[in-house]
Amino acid sequence: MLINPMLAKLTDETAFADDRYVWEIKYDGARCIAGTGAEPRIWSRSGREMTKNFPELDIRTKLPAVLDGEIVSCDETGKSIFNQIQHRTTRENHVQWAVKEFPCSYEVFDIVEADGHDLKGTPLMARKELLHQILIPTHNVHAAPFMEDGEKLFAEMEQKRWEGVIGKTKTGKYLPGKREWLKVKVGLKEIFHICGYTEGTGWRASTFGALVLGKATENGFKYVGAVGTGFNEVMLYSLYQELKELPRVSCPFGTPPEPARWVLPKIRCLIHFAEFTKDGKLRFPAFKGTL
Repeated sequence: MLINPMLAKLTDETAFADDRYVWEIKYDGARCIAGTGAEPRIWSRSGREMTKNFPELDIRTKLPAVLDGEIVSCDETGKSIFNQIQHRTTRENHVQWAVKEFPCSYEVFDIVEADGHDLKGTPLMARKELLHQILIPTHNVHAAPFMEDGEKLFAEMEQKRWEGVIGKTKTGKYLPGKREWLKVKVGLKEIFHICGYTEGTGWRASTFGALVLGKATENGFKYVGAVGTGFNEVMLYSLYQELKELPRVSCPFGTPPEPARWVLPKIRCLIHFAEFTKDGKLRFPAFKGTL
């Protein structure tokens, strides 16, 4: 493999307020490095050569280059489907059958070398400009689109139920192997019961810090974590007044998972979150309102 690809770390929707970033579609495909020139080659993220797996991809540039992007196989709506790309990355036999059944495209979002010149220290936006200048687009090789309005792009991804978005600083260098890019995934939505609240500090000292959440099961309530984001001042005050009217002495989970004031779990709320952790807790939860 020519380089160790730069990576992204998971964050939440608050990142969209940072104007240092541009945002791209997060594809659900196979991350690949491509080298163009006399003998074009394709490598997987792990460094395995996969040139023969994708004979239909005619990746060409006006100058010899090293490109970074995602090879995707999409359904009829244009959504990239990971299960489909697996048929291509793992297949060594009957490749032409796979090309017909699971056609692919290469969405190129970066260039790290051009005509022998190392571009890893070049700012992102300059790299993107050069990419558009030297990449020769075809029906299945494209320069991946990007935009500054991450919130707008994310809303589009939510509506389509696609993977999410990737954020990159406009002046950022290409740092092989480093998780300096951001990813915001289109997450899950679920209704949970408010089982308690933690003491507020700072400007929240007169209300609460976070809501302690529980999921109703046949055996009572299961602790799934706490949520402290997604509120405005009006929400905080109004909900705090309701919770004060529902005091409960004992913890509904048996053993208290954290210090909190417990309440009768009569109020339900909608929570957006990225995923459940291995121990069943919410990752990056955000409060969206009561029901």
